[in-house]
Amino acid sequence: MLRRFFISLVVAVSAFLVGLPAWAGGDDGIDVVVVAGSLDGRLTDFVIGAIESSDAQVVVLQIDSAATLDGDITGLLELVSDPPLPIAAYGGPDPARVSGGALRLLSSAQIAGAAPGVLLGPAAPTHAGAADDSDAIRAADPDLPELLVSGSVSVADDFDGFLDLVEPSIGQFVVGLDGREVVVAGSPVVLHTAVEEVVDGISGVRPSVNVRFIEPGLIDATIRLGVGPEAAFFFLVVGLSLAAFEFYAAGPGAAAAVAVVCLLLGGYGISVLPVRWWAVALVPFGLLLYTIDFQRNDLGWKSILGTGALLFAGLFFTDAAPQIVQTWWIVLIIVLGTALWFGFALTTIVRSRFATQTIGRDHLVGRIGAADTAITPDGTVVVDGARWRARSTRVSGIEAGDQVEVVAVEGIVLEVEPVSK
Repeated sequence: MLRRFFISLVVAVSAFLVGLPAWAGGDDGIDVVVVAGSLDGRLTDFVIGAIESSDAQVVVLQIDSAATLDGDITGLLELVSDPPLPIAAYGGPDPARVSGGALRLLSSAQIAGAAPGVLLGPAAPTHAGAADDSDAIRAADPDLPELLVSGSVSVADDFDGFLDLVEPSIGQFVVGLDGREVVVAGSPVVLHTAVEEVVDGISGVRPSVNVRFIEPGLIDATIRLGVGPEAAFFFLVVGLSLAAFEFYAAGPGAAAAVAVVCLLLGGYGISVLPVRWWAVALVPFGLLLYTIDFQRNDLGWKSILGTGALLFAGLFFTDAAPQIVQTWWIVLIIVLGTALWFGFALTTIVRSRFATQTIGRDHLVGRIGAADTAITPDGTVVVDGARWRARSTRVSGIEAGDQVEVVAVEGIVLEVEPVSK
C-alpha cells in the first residue's frame, strides 16, 4: 500500500509540474461503447450507464445508427458534451451511417471522427418520423455544418472542419487520439493512447492501452431484434402465421411458444418505430385472407389479395424517410415466404398431422365419429382414432362429445352433421 501511495504521488506531482492535472480514471484502458442500430430508449440508457460507470482513460462511442426512435436523448447529449471523463465519438466502420440524434451525439463529443465512406446526416429530425426541428438543432449545435442539418454527405479522406479525425478503423482512431487535449471539469487532459515500436526494422505506431468493447447484454440485444422495420414486419408476420398454424393443428405446441416470442419482438419494434398503423393492420388482414382460402383448401383470389396486402404493408410499414426506409427486396422475400408457407408448407404439415393410416380420405364419408370440440360451425372431430378439422354444413348445435357423421370431405376438412338420436 505504501509503495502504491508513493507511485501515485509521483505521478500526480509530475503532472502538476508540466501544467496538466493527473486524470482520476484508469490510465490503462479505453472503453469502446458500441452504439449500433436505431437509437431507442434501451440503447440510450445503456450508453449513459456505460459512460457513468467507466473508469477508463477515455470512452469512445463507436456509432452506426441511422435513426433515433423513442425516448429523450437530451440527457445523453448533455452528458457527452459535458462529460465526467474524456469522450470521443467515431462513426464507422464503413458502410456505417450516422444521422438523426446519432449525428448530434457525434457532434457533441469532445473529439469526433469517422471512417472514409461513412454517410453522415441529415441531423433533422432528431427523432425519426417526428416534425422537422432544424432550427432547434442549429441553435443547440451551431458548429454542425448546415449541409448536415438537412442533408447528407459521404466522408472523404480529406474531410475536415466538422471531424477531428478520419480513420478507416477503430484501432487507427484510437492511435489518432494520442497527444490530443480535451477539457474535463474545466481542466485540460492530454490523452496517451499510442506508442511507437520497431518490428523487423520497420517503425510503426500501435495502441498503448487495452481496448475494451462494451455492448448491450443478451437480454437487451434480444429485445432490440425487432427495432428495424423489416425485422418488426417479419416477426409480426411469422408470429401471426404460426398462431394460425397452431389453430389448425388442434392443440398448442412448440410453434405456439415461438409465435408468442415473435409477437413480443415484433410488438416491441412496433411500439418504438414510427409505423403507419394502417400498414400494421394490413398484416393480420392479409393473413386472414390466406387463412380463409387455406381452410377451404383453395388458394385463389383471396390469397392473391392477401399477398398484395402484405407487400403493401411491408413497403410502407414505417413513415420515417429518409432516416428509415424499408428495403424492398427483404420485404419481398418475407411476403413470398409467407405465400409458400400457406400454399405448400402449412398444407403439408397439417395434412400429415391429421392424416390417418389409410391412403385417401373418401372412405371417411359415412363414418361415425365424435366431436372433440363444439362445431360452431368449425371445430375438431375424432374419426377412426384420428383427429380432423371439421365443419358443419349448417348451424347444427354440435357440442363436444356428440356423435357426428361425415357427409363429405373437402381437402383436409370433414363436412359433418349430427347423428340423429
